[in-house]
Amino acid sequence: MTSIAENSIKAWSPSKKFFFRFSFVFIFSFILVFNNGAFPFFGYIGKPLTDLMHWITPWFAKTILQYQYDYTIFINGSGDTSYAWVSLLLLVIIAAVATISWSLFDLKRQNYETLYYWLTTAIRYYIAFMLINYGVIKVMHFQMQPPSLSQLMQPLGEYTPMGLAWTFIGFSKGYNILIGIAEILSGFLLFRKTVVLGALVTIVTSINIMSINFFYDVPVKMVSTALFLLSLFLLLPSVHALVSLFIKGQPAQLFTIQKPLFNKVWKRKGLIVLKILILTIFGVQQVIGIFNTKKMIDAYFKKSPLYGIYHFEKNDENIKTIPKEWRQIIFQQDNDRAFVRDIDYNPLSLSVLIDSQQQKLTLNNYQYDYEIDQNGNILLTKTIENRIEKIKLIKQDSQKSELMKRSFHWIQEYPNSR
Repeated sequence: MTSIAENSIKAWSPSKKFFFRFSFVFIFSFILVFNNGAFPFFGYIGKPLTDLMHWITPWFAKTILQYQYDYTIFINGSGDTSYAWVSLLLLVIIAAVATISWSLFDLKRQNYETLYYWLTTAIRYYIAFMLINYGVIKVMHFQMQPPSLSQLMQPLGEYTPMGLAWTFIGFSKGYNILIGIAEILSGFLLFRKTVVLGALVTIVTSINIMSINFFYDVPVKMVSTALFLLSLFLLLPSVHALVSLFIKGQPAQLFTIQKPLFNKVWKRKGLIVLKILILTIFGVQQVIGIFNTKKMIDAYFKKSPLYGIYHFEKNDENIKTIPKEWRQIIFQQDNDRAFVRDIDYNPLSLSVLIDSQQQKLTLNNYQYDYEIDQNGNILLTKTIENRIEKIKLIKQDSQKSELMKRSFHWIQEYPNSR
């Protein structure tokens, strides 16, 4: 372990000081601009900075870069918008200019051990809080949902790469819990003596996240890459020790980041109180976030009164209110949409209105009376042109699909990979 006394008198090389200056400015600015909800209440505290970036980035894109894509679409769930990439370039330029200026006016300083401590502290909390945020919602199985009815009936070729990844991960609650726990273990970064362990954990988890984002075209490539690179940054002082331990098989002593020495007791105790306060607020925020997210998901995924997959049974060739090409209809969420597949299995999203009290269904601009029999089938009736049209919707058991009925097996004589 390197002592603080040794650090305080050790002079850094000019190249190390130059690299640190750039890293300090760029990383701090990146954390502030691309916070992504990592720090509690930062959305309110950082609003002036956000407003400034919303002005300066479009101006820079239009005036300096003459950028042709839409640079006014701010970060909105996609972290890889033109606005985000232009902002990143702007931060690199600002950091480069600040580094040169800083180097010219600070020639005599021996090292930046104190600033290095505060930079690594910001990085540690940024990575840990962000990954814990994601880990918690994965453990609760909130981020990637199980396949919906429409997804169960959706051909593989209709999926986007991101949709395929989301459905693959969302299918298994156990897998979500596993990767969620791995992300929550980034909490080791919150304590100086376990930073190396925490960084090793976050390198593995961020590689997994980054790989999915890159290879399945998930638009969070920038931030996931940043998590990986920042984890590497935390390990830089311990590279030689890790090489000795994992590659050479030799004993090694890991580097521990040292806190600055404070002569005042109130400063030392104040830092402890501040850390406890920040962690408490973050913990409370996580609990509140779980309840709010569950409430939002329950509202969004509230089932339709006619929830299910149905096939059209149209024995009467004279039916006029429903196109003959329709073969399947899916009622999913409790909203104004239903999903239809025609004879060629082409998808169609329709507006519907369901009055479960009056048992009326408005579909294809016609209002039907409906009845549900003991098997869950729906009988639609509509009086039209002095006659009654009857359309029967035969309910399908979604749990009998191969994906849903296949459970875990310890013993398998042959792989079931169809």
